[in-house]
Amino acid sequence: MHSIKTKLVLAISLFILVLLSITAFLFIREKSQELTNDIFVNARNFAELTAENIVNDYNLYLSQKSFVYFNRDISELFQKNLDISAIQLYRYNGELVYDSRTEKEKQYEGPPRDVKGTLLEELQAKNPSVVTLEDSKIAYLKKDAAGSISIVDQDEKPLPPLQKDQKILSLVQPASNDFSIVYFISYRALADRINQTTFRIALLAVFGVGLGIFLAILYATHITRPVQKLTEGARVIATGNFKARVEVKGKDEIHTLADAFNKMAVDLEISTKALVYKERVAKELELAAKIQKQLLPKIMPEIASLDISAGLLPAEEIGGDLYDFIQTDANNLLMYIGDVTGHGVPSGIVVSIANAVIYNLAGKKDIKSLLVDANHVLKEKTSSNMFMTVVMLNWNEQNKKFQYVNAGHEQIIHFHAKDKKVTLLPPGGLALGMFPDISKNLKQEEILVEKDDVLVLYSDGIPESWKDEKEMYGMVRFKRAISEYADLPTALAIRNAILADVKDFAGKYKQMDDITLIVLKRR
Repeated sequence: MHSIKTKLVLAISLFILVLLSITAFLFIREKSQELTNDIFVNARNFAELTAENIVNDYNLYLSQKSFVYFNRDISELFQKNLDISAIQLYRYNGELVYDSRTEKEKQYEGPPRDVKGTLLEELQAKNPSVVTLEDSKIAYLKKDAAGSISIVDQDEKPLPPLQKDQKILSLVQPASNDFSIVYFISYRALADRINQTTFRIALLAVFGVGLGIFLAILYATHITRPVQKLTEGARVIATGNFKARVEVKGKDEIHTLADAFNKMAVDLEISTKALVYKERVAKELELAAKIQKQLLPKIMPEIASLDISAGLLPAEEIGGDLYDFIQTDANNLLMYIGDVTGHGVPSGIVVSIANAVIYNLAGKKDIKSLLVDANHVLKEKTSSNMFMTVVMLNWNEQNKKFQYVNAGHEQIIHFHAKDKKVTLLPPGGLALGMFPDISKNLKQEEILVEKDDVLVLYSDGIPESWKDEKEMYGMVRFKRAISEYADLPTALAIRNAILADVKDFAGKYKQMDDITLIVLKRR
């Protein structure tokens, strides 16, 4: 049986889908052209602004075999324009002296890399040039006195202007009398934005179909008396009177709908109370998660001789891990990572208490005494089955020394840059909150950290990350990952590489515990 409602829903939905499809096609095509042109303009401006700096960095660092510093500056340049995928630095005679695609870890050492042909002509031209992606044609960009750009050939004869949707493979920018730079352009960001736009349009289509269904039902309401009764009954229920019932005679689908409506009134009375309670709890959990997130450092400390990065991935809305960095004076930086038993709301409350207590006691010069006093407060103010493991360090910038105390936490991992070895510092201590006095169980020690050494502090959520019911990440993989990634130039890069390794291992398996990681790299 084809009801009026079905006919209306099909007709209006089909109309909306056709209209949205045509609009979406035109909008996406226009947006693609606009974004493609923006990428080219931004790349051209970026090349003009950065070419001289790259040459200066080459003369300052790479020509003196200081590849690490040069590569660091190049990496920072890439962050300023994500549409630039690679660069090449050439001498005027066509010798390639740097290629970011191949020289990621160390400087090129080998016979001279010379180029000829059309690329050499581009390198020696006084005007910047581009190579189109589709047909590999070369065009030169000539700027007049007013700053306008015109498209010319090698002899500066006018060429047709580039189309708005013309994609560029590379751009050659003269940097000085001795160097030219080739910038390679990526359109991956363009594809991502087009995909996002398509997704939003799909959501709009869903909304449009839903709107069409609503309009169809609304129209049917005005032409069918039984539906009016259902509407009146809905109004009564909307006031909170779930005892209301609607009587409709007949055996058609409206009668079936009336029976379902009456049953819905019964079910609503039962479920509304549960739904209100569930929404209140969800809102409170969301607020608690925001508050707990605010307890974490918003920016990493800037220390001249120490590169720092940290991150926390909670297993639930409320986590049981914490970390913090506290600058106690001009020369001392206090840092710690902790893990409260379990996760969820109870652990989150203890995390908040511990964070406040440690912050209040941070003025103590002796970190062992600080933890002893913090333990006393946690023992008095938390339940007997709640405790927290902690490892706390203090970095003295003047003496370039680490002092640390381990209170039952995971062992600190030390990567020695000199011999590429990974070692575990000795375990020890008792967790906070277990006993009233743990002063005899804590020991303050020093760590000798040399240049490019890396210290890794972590919670047990990393080695105990599972990929299935039988296999977990484990310390062997963890140490292997640190050994592999510790030579990366920044603590942030090391942290991201380790977390990515853990996530790749776990795949889509549910995260069972909070994951917290602090990476400290000696400069």
